[in-house]
Amino acid sequence: MTEFLLPLMGRMHPVLVHLPIGILIFGILLCFFPQKAKNALLPSIRLAFLIGGIAALLAGGSGFLQYQWEGFAWEDVQLHLVGGVVTAVGSFWVYVLVKNVEILSVKIRVLALALGLILGITGHWGGNLTHGEGYFTEVLPADLQSLFGIAAQPELGPQLTEETWENAQLYAEVIQPILNKNCKSCHNPRNRKGDLDLSSLAALRKGGEDGQVFTAGDAAHSALFARLLLPKDDEKHMPPAEKNQPSKEEIALLERWIQSGAKESGTLAAAGISKNQVERFIIKNEIPFYPTSALAPIAADSLAGLKQAGLFAEAVEAGSGLLKVSCINLPSFQDSDWKLLESVKSRIAYLDLSETQVTDAVVGQLSALPNLTVLKLNSTGIAGNSLNNF
Repeated sequence: MTEFLLPLMGRMHPVLVHLPIGILIFGILLCFFPQKAKNALLPSIRLAFLIGGIAALLAGGSGFLQYQWEGFAWEDVQLHLVGGVVTAVGSFWVYVLVKNVEILSVKIRVLALALGLILGITGHWGGNLTHGEGYFTEVLPADLQSLFGIAAQPELGPQLTEETWENAQLYAEVIQPILNKNCKSCHNPRNRKGDLDLSSLAALRKGGEDGQVFTAGDAAHSALFARLLLPKDDEKHMPPAEKNQPSKEEIALLERWIQSGAKESGTLAAAGISKNQVERFIIKNEIPFYPTSALAPIAADSLAGLKQAGLFAEAVEAGSGLLKVSCINLPSFQDSDWKLLESVKSRIAYLDLSETQVTDAVVGQLSALPNLTVLKLNSTGIAGNSLNNF
């Protein structure tokens, strides 16, 4: 009768773990409130770190039981578990230091701040275990992820070509990339949420803690497909509402694969899939609008002179060495001002001289702009026939 108690206590970990987090954050914040000769908040601070330490021990104990009974690998939980132990020990340490003082020292505040950092890192590791790698970081902009040294290499989903899409393997080149993009962060060999691994067909066929997740030929009664159709607020909807959601085309392809027998081999053409169904996954060989250039991106300070003169100047696109230059803010620009462009003439791909004072005299200078693609001369003194020789 009592054999269920330990597994139940283990499953209480996600509930218990929030108690020390809230209490310790409260105590850490109190440490940084303004204090007088005798800090009136000390009783509250002592109580926060004492109860926070006890709660951290309880949460750590339940987490260890969850590790024992839920099949987590030690290499997956060790950092989170060690972080929990350090958090509990740190809480008691701060409590002991605060216990007999009347005013907080810089040392105590630094230790409280360090404890908060450890608490945050431990929570991050726990979030990865529960919700998948990068749970806290995947919502950050790519630039911010790079700043923190996070390799922003998201799964791209199916990548087909115009010439060979019909001969692409339905499972290997379409279905598995769809699963990688939308499901793999929570269902992989390291983080088998629900004891389910969706990183390979062999693992997929094993199912999870609720049994098989698909039945070949019957998509409607396959959890792998049916859960995608549930309302987002349904607790059984997958992926979770806060995670990346598959497109309607991806859902349709998953349904088609299951209905056609959920085979490992077989092409898109053999499965009767039309080009319209995979159009969004076909990589287009688009010709770039601006010339392809080996010019390195120009430093912002190199454009300072142009901007100081009143010209607008920026890269035509991120990372490009080509420039967009406009005289929109300098209607007084005239033929003698052409010298302002000399230093960047090889980079100019877009040039707007509209509503300036330029005349036919500058037309001969345009040939010195090797990458010029867009030229605007509205409301200028340039005659149309002068452009015939350009």
